[in-house]
Amino acid sequence: MKIKILTDVTITCDPPRVSNYLYRNPEAYAKEMERWVEDFHDFIRDHRSQDPVHLDVNRVYEDQCSHCHNNWEEDADGPLCCDKAQQEWNSSKENAA
Repeated sequence: MKIKILTDVTITCDPPRVSNYLYRNPEAYAKEMERWVEDFHDFIRDHRSQDPVHLDVNRVYEDQCSHCHNNWEEDADGPLCCDKAQQEWNSSKENAA
């Protein structure tokens, strides 16, 4: 049976909007963002900045087999991960018919 498992959690930060039209070169924009990150680290240490910053928690999920815990893969004939999942899939198809 396919189950959804939480596999990772990350946090992303959206800095205040920096006008990127000034940075038509992606490398220059990346360097400006690196400078902003250094400033943000300083902010975390001393709490002096009042710039609005938005943080998000991101959850990453994977579909896994409840029997063998491998990543869930299937084709038209059913799951590809293990015999137990294939038997369960076959049984559910027979009961549905």
